[in-house]
Amino acid sequence: MKIKLLISFIIIFTTAFFLITNEQTIIAETEESNPPYKFKPSPDAKRFWDIGPITTSGYTEQPKEHYYIILGEKLHIETNVERTPLSNFFLVPQYHWWQSTDGITWTDVNKKTNGNSSLDFIPTTIGKTYYQLRTSYVLSHVYTGSIFYSKVATVDVEREPVSAKEVKVHTRADYLFNIDSNITRGTTFAYSSPTPFNATESTKWSVDKPDLATINEDGRIFANTKGKSGIVKVTGTISNKDDTVVSDSKEITIGNGLVDRTAHEGKKARFEIQGLNNDTRDDESGDITINWYKQVDSQHMKLVKSETNLASNDAFYETQKLRLEDDNSKYYAEIVVKQAKGNNSVLIGPATLNVLPPNDPKVEISATITNGTFDTSNTENQLNDVTNGDWINYSIDLYNNSQRDVHDSYVTLPLHLDTQIESIKIGSTEIDNSDYSLSTNEKNQILRINLNNLDMHQEKTLFIATTVKNINDRESFDSQIDFHGLDPDSDEYTSQGNRLNINYINNQLTASIKDLHFEPITLFNHNNLKYRISANNDPNEVISIDDQRRKRRPLKLFLKQESDFENKDNKSIKLPADLRYYDGDSFTSLTNKTLINETTYGQIFNSIKWHKDQGPLLHINNSNPIPGNYSSKLTWQFEDSVT
Repeated sequence: MKIKLLISFIIIFTTAFFLITNEQTIIAETEESNPPYKFKPSPDAKRFWDIGPITTSGYTEQPKEHYYIILGEKLHIETNVERTPLSNFFLVPQYHWWQSTDGITWTDVNKKTNGNSSLDFIPTTIGKTYYQLRTSYVLSHVYTGSIFYSKVATVDVEREPVSAKEVKVHTRADYLFNIDSNITRGTTFAYSSPTPFNATESTKWSVDKPDLATINEDGRIFANTKGKSGIVKVTGTISNKDDTVVSDSKEITIGNGLVDRTAHEGKKARFEIQGLNNDTRDDESGDITINWYKQVDSQHMKLVKSETNLASNDAFYETQKLRLEDDNSKYYAEIVVKQAKGNNSVLIGPATLNVLPPNDPKVEISATITNGTFDTSNTENQLNDVTNGDWINYSIDLYNNSQRDVHDSYVTLPLHLDTQIESIKIGSTEIDNSDYSLSTNEKNQILRINLNNLDMHQEKTLFIATTVKNINDRESFDSQIDFHGLDPDSDEYTSQGNRLNINYINNQLTASIKDLHFEPITLFNHNNLKYRISANNDPNEVISIDDQRRKRRPLKLFLKQESDFENKDNKSIKLPADLRYYDGDSFTSLTNKTLINETTYGQIFNSIKWHKDQGPLLHINNSNPIPGNYSSKLTWQFEDSVT
């Protein structure tokens, strides 16, 4: 009696557990993540960036990992194998399916359903079965080439249907090309993930725009090859046995590989090849080149960029800064795949460029300069006669006359070497040394002042006080305020102010005097007047004067012969001669202090030069001078009203 009761209890408990398990399928069971296999699955096929030809042979469509159906309904398992263009195409594929119920012992699938890349049959027993496909390429059943093994499909056959509460649709690619080419991807697969995962009804597929793409019962999507572009909604629907229906949709793009771009004048436009997947790139399998072209006219295209062996995130072309005449330009990309039997290529596009009027910030700059030390004959943009110690002030007004902000902004101003910064103010606030910097090159200094942001319709004023240092000669120095910053698109923006000019002087008068040389003296000299040699005559200057005086008081220049002419070899021998200063037909002996030139107030003292018969000439007092080299000392003397 005790034994019978115990057996009855076990039967009742087992039945109850089965009922609970059947009702709570979602909670009690999980999918098998690492199914057993007869052969180790081969790597999937690879192609360049997921768009080019196959670079590594293998399966491009694997069986689903899990199939859940009810007893008596048809099962369909779809696969696809593709080989590289270098493969031996005299070999034909042979398909052989294997099955196992325990993951250890594998047997051939029934011959009636075996031998194809897909597997179609109606299960006759409840439970779990594993399926794996071997695809081998053979020649007349004698020679076997490549062999590929699929991933394992786990098939669960249920007695009762399990309804899907919801479903999620996925696609292996989100972009398909509308081009008839073996380089670009024109097909992909859609697949569904139901909840619960062991829902037993299959997914029915549809698309909303069959003129753009079609889909078959296995979920394989085919893009049109007529150049039609647009967005296609792929819908997966599960109709349950209990008359409930669940569905989901996923959008994919059909296009020619490029997208039209719109940009403002002064900006750059960037064209990118669509549908690239860098994760699938096989670097060791070949080369790929992308040539970018711009349509010049109806018959010609211009190559604007060419790159080889680049990553997918480099598969783009960026234009130069756009002009309005670039509007409606057409761009193409040629994908060239290097193969052993020659190159294979496809031209994708076009993409149209639309250029809009400029939308840059508009920073207006007004700059003036003043000399706080000397303010004669100056303007707001030009200073004259600037010399050491002068206090030069820059006043700069910046106004953003636009609807766009500028961030990370600063201004630059070239300054003469050794110019000393005394202070810088933005508005009424003097800035710290850390808010500006000075860099030096061979020609000048560059002052940089950080401004941070200049918002739309914002105005900022700058005041820069400097002191002039180390001016050694006359010099003209040009400068210009440059405004720099980033617009809201983080593109660089630059605006230039008006030109500023400073004319420096050293505030001195300097003179360079040449020795005077006269015609040779002969033993029996018949000409008592000797002229200067040509090097001392017009157009050559005898005394070169650089008058950089800022306050030009009246100035006089005197000349005097200080000594007799002495023989350089024997100073006891004197030349009976003296110098005369000729002015027109009259002359004055230079043994007396003689006025050569004079200026009035404000007049520049010019250099001195004479015609041959003017200025100092040598007069010999008798006809028998002793030939030789003679010299005499002359004194040039500048005098003004003060010194």
